[in-house]
Parts: sequence; C-alpha cells; structure tokens
Amino acid sequence: MGKHNESIAVEYVKCNLCNSDSTRIFMKVDGFNIVKCKNCDLIYVNPRLKFNELEKIYKNKIYFNNQSFKDTNYTFYGYENYLLEKKDIIYTFIRRLNVIEKYKKPGTLLDIGCALGFFLELALKRGWKARGIEISKVAAGYAKKHQKSPVFNGTLEEVNYKKESFDVITIFDVIEHVPNPKKTILQIKNLLKPGGIISITTPNIGSLPAKILGKKWEEVRRVREHIYYFSDKTLNRLLKESGFKILKIESAGRYFSVESAVRRLNIYSSTLSGISSKFTRILGINNMRIYIDPYYKITVYARKI
Repeated sequence: MGKHNESIAVEYVKCNLCNSDSTRIFMKVDGFNIVKCKNCDLIYVNPRLKFNELEKIYKNKIYFNNQSFKDTNYTFYGYENYLLEKKDIIYTFIRRLNVIEKYKKPGTLLDIGCALGFFLELALKRGWKARGIEISKVAAGYAKKHQKSPVFNGTLEEVNYKKESFDVITIFDVIEHVPNPKKTILQIKNLLKPGGIISITTPNIGSLPAKILGKKWEEVRRVREHIYYFSDKTLNRLLKESGFKILKIESAGRYFSVESAVRRLNIYSSTLSGISSKFTRILGINNMRIYIDPYYKITVYARKI
C-alpha cells in the first residue's frame, strides 16, 4: 500500500459532524493529511481514499492475517493474525457483553463488522438471536461456516433489515472506517427497537497515549483505513445529535497472551519486542493471558431515545 499519487483515488469531504469546511492540519502521516475541524474539533483524513479504494483494503485476503506488522516502519492495515488471537478476543468481548446485558436481556442483536464471527459465537451461547454484517468475503465466509449464524457479506447500506428489528447493535472498531459516520449512526437508530442499545468501540484521539505517541500511534499509522478519529467529546456529540442517550463511556482494553502482547510491541520498537520475547520465553509465561488497557480506545453504550 504505497502513498497515494493519483488524484482520482482520493476525495475531499466536509466535516461529517457539523458540515463545516474550515479545518487545520492536525498531522501528516505517510502522504495523508489528518485535519481538525475548527468548528467542532472532529478529526478526520482529508483528502481520503475513495470508498472503492477502501474496499480493496477490507476485501484483501490478507486483511485478517497481515504479516506486515513485523515491519515497524510499515503503514499497516488489518490484523496480524485475527484467528490466532481468538481466545483473547472472545475474553475481551465477554467484558463488553457483560455491560450490554446490564441494560438489555438477551434478544435480537446485530454485530456490524463482525469479522470472523467471534462476538456472534459468544452472543449465541448467551441466548441472543445474533446476526452479523461483514464486508470481507473471506471473514464472512468463515463466520457463516463456523458460527452457524446469519452473516451478510457487504455493508450496512446494502443490507435490507426491517425497521426496529434489533434490541442491540454493536459496532466495534468500525466507526472510524465508515465514509459517513453520521449516516451510519442514524441507520443504526432506525434498526433499533425503542429503547434499544448501541455499543461502539473506537480509538480515542483525545487520549493521553495518542497525544504522547503522535505519528507513532498505531491508530494514525492506519491512515488509509482509519478515516475518522473520534474523541469522547465528538463521539458524544454524534450520538446525542442522532437521538441517543449516553449510558456509559469506558476505556477499552483487551486481553492478550503474553506472547502476542510482546509481539505487538514490534509496532513501536523491534528492539524492545526482541528483548521482551527472550525474557518471557525464559520465564515460560508466553501462554499466560493478561488484560491490557493502554487507555487509547473507548467503548460507549447508549440508548435510543
């Protein structure tokens, strides 16, 4: 994925939150401008790749198994090995579903961007009537085969669900990818039953780690696919203006095996990753599972008003 050099591949957009066209450069990453709206503080990529170019990224067969993570200088995309981290991901999802179930008993659930279907698997076991949407043909195929749950291969705009079909809709690590977040949230509202719950997880551009790491932050290095960068302030505004009441905002950590956590250090420092890898092998703790919260993502739970 090289730097963009053809104007036909990119497009200019106005602020999705307030429709203003007044911005300042927030930072430049690998040939892309990340800008900040002077009116509402929403941060986004402008100009950005057109959606047909974004689709090529998401539909790439290596998206969920991208070995480019081994190169600390690479502007990467996707996941190093999503399937290998299944247990860690499910343990992370258990924490989120526990919160959701404080607000809603098991009913109908839609997971947007369901990947290989791990959250669907968990929800089904807990008594939810769960289905998913996934743009990647490879991932959707895996989810259909292994989770035995209805999964639509495509986008939310392409699917045809009836109004007020779901008690809960989850959209984990997705809102930063969509071309029109406001439209997506309003579509979700339309699909939720009265009093339905939405749960969103996304990188927090307003977090301290994001500010400290700057251009080295993993999430901005995904500048091709991450086209919006929300803070708790801008995400709050998006939800409230779309007709939701915020129930809870929390920092979003996740589980890792020690081995995968050490391997992930390679994103920031190959030297530190190598030293840590030798140390953890000597101690024999590579398979130990730990919960790590770097405090640079947020999960928001909100109710449809």
